[in-house]
Amino acid sequence: MIINDNFFPQPYEDELLYSILARYHIRSGNISPKATMKELFGSNTLTAVVDLPSNIENLIKNMPVGARYTTEELIFNHTLYSFYSAFLPPKRAELVLSSMKGNKGGDIHTRVGIMASSISSKPYLQFCPKCLKEDKARYGEFYWHRVHQVPGVVVCPKHKVLLRNSKVSVHSQNKHEYVSANEENCRADGSIIFDEDNEIRIIELSKRMNNGVIKEASLKDFDNLLEKLWTLSKDVESLLKQRFLHKPMEWFHQQYIYKLMERGIANINGSVRKKELVDNFESYYGEGFLEIIQSTVNRDDESNWLSMIIRKHRKSFRPIRHLLMIRYLGLTLEEVFYKEQEYKPFGEGSWPCLNAGAEHYLQPVVTDLKVTYGTDVKRPIGTFTCSCGFIYTRRGPDENEEDRYKVGRIKQFGQVWEDKLKDLINEKLSLRETARQLKVDANTVKKYAKKLGLKVYWENRTVGEDSRSSNHYVGDKVDGTINNINHREEWIKLMRKFPEKSKTELRQMNKALYTWLYRNDRDWLNKSSPAIVVKPTINNRIDWKERDEEILKQVKKAVSEIIESKEKPKRITVSYVGKSIGRLALLEKHLDKMPKTKEYLNIVTETVQDFQIRRIKWAIKELKEEDLKVWKIMRKAGIREEYKNKLEDEIIRMID
Repeated sequence: MIINDNFFPQPYEDELLYSILARYHIRSGNISPKATMKELFGSNTLTAVVDLPSNIENLIKNMPVGARYTTEELIFNHTLYSFYSAFLPPKRAELVLSSMKGNKGGDIHTRVGIMASSISSKPYLQFCPKCLKEDKARYGEFYWHRVHQVPGVVVCPKHKVLLRNSKVSVHSQNKHEYVSANEENCRADGSIIFDEDNEIRIIELSKRMNNGVIKEASLKDFDNLLEKLWTLSKDVESLLKQRFLHKPMEWFHQQYIYKLMERGIANINGSVRKKELVDNFESYYGEGFLEIIQSTVNRDDESNWLSMIIRKHRKSFRPIRHLLMIRYLGLTLEEVFYKEQEYKPFGEGSWPCLNAGAEHYLQPVVTDLKVTYGTDVKRPIGTFTCSCGFIYTRRGPDENEEDRYKVGRIKQFGQVWEDKLKDLINEKLSLRETARQLKVDANTVKKYAKKLGLKVYWENRTVGEDSRSSNHYVGDKVDGTINNINHREEWIKLMRKFPEKSKTELRQMNKALYTWLYRNDRDWLNKSSPAIVVKPTINNRIDWKERDEEILKQVKKAVSEIIESKEKPKRITVSYVGKSIGRLALLEKHLDKMPKTKEYLNIVTETVQDFQIRRIKWAIKELKEEDLKVWKIMRKAGIREEYKNKLEDEIIRMID
């Protein structure tokens, strides 16, 4: 039997194959569901499956010659295969695909892990009220959206409203019947109250959400809860729309472990501090959110899903839980599937050589890095070896650019450093100057000079000679020492020449003379120096309350000018605002003393994502209507390539 091409509907965006076939049943005029099943598949004994149907090849074979549909198009674009198979190993994903194409669909749900999962499937087909309204206006009829049927999706990814149960059971009494969406079976069930803007404000979650029991505290912060549910639904939608290459299960374990290492929750050997992980994970999502999507973590059970998903994978996990882990770790789907994560506690190489005796000092020439795990400090330790022979270590992970230039311990100076030490000693520099140029302690210079058997200049020098860089005459030498009388006379001459100067100021004028007298003739120096002048105390106390009000006005004006500027947007940060009003140092050092200003800045300062959205809005306004293409907006806004995937949906939403 051949399907009547005139009756077979054009599939809508994100429409379930179940929904397409239900609309065919209506158009065909068939009274019996079995008659429709016979036309579609050549058999009237099959079951109408919502999520992962089989016999798709038979369906295509029964299409008229020249029909534009293909087996894979229907499976990938109109079933939940893309969602359920995403994290399966390649062979198993291929077996599921083969079963869906063929007529052996009995093992599909077992292979994807649905049968053994603690996440219950939805008992009823669900819908978004706003999607129904839009579908009716656009197409003249309703249809079932596949993203709305995914277990764990509670909020419509498009409209950010909670989904509602229809009257259509997923496991219908008539297992052969495809039931279309219509006004009768999509009528409100009374569990939702709307305000004037048709936005959901109160929901009896405990009665409706997968039969979960929601604590009262979860409802107090509904907006935050709704935001998390919406984010998850958008992640599911991304998984459905994209065809990622399948990876072995161990791939995901490694991806997660490396990110946990970066966060300090796992050590360099991959051992995870599970209690800390659970605390952190639950704090990130909130217990109420995890209850709604049936993914709470049982602390008393060592084999709870969170503990198991970070071990070497011997079984598959529900995609929802992979998505939770990915979002928690700050990853994107693209990064998880296509970018092999590496634990780099010291960032990307090359690293700077910190050998002050080398010509390449501070230049990124070090490529040899070995990372070990410090059992005493529970932190990674990096050993950096330069080609010049200089070897140093430091504890990680690096938290900023400055950390790259820190030395924990020098393990080996190397030949280049030792040659530089010899050169400086041959130049007859002072001990302190030698140490300063080599960026080490004076005792280190002494130690290595002795080790290398070098004849040093400073051992036979007097204080005056070692400080000759001050260019002051300090008296005549008598048998290698300086006469006390001559030193005293020099000090007296200095005081007579500058009678208005204090003792400290005279000291700065001839440091060598002062040092010698202080070490060898201190009592005379104290008696013969200008008296200490006690300066009157000036009360320069600042009225920080008044200063707070003054700076707040300046900050508000600056922020207003930044936002209203027609030029390319600048990111609102404390630093940029401080520079704009000429008070950067004040904001950096004393912001805590100005609570009103601090509170205002906490509100208005932008995250990177906030700033990107504002730049995109500016770019859309700047471009002509016919130029509103995603790539042109990205280029105009100056958005880097790595942020494209994260922002593309947002840009399309703004254009719409």
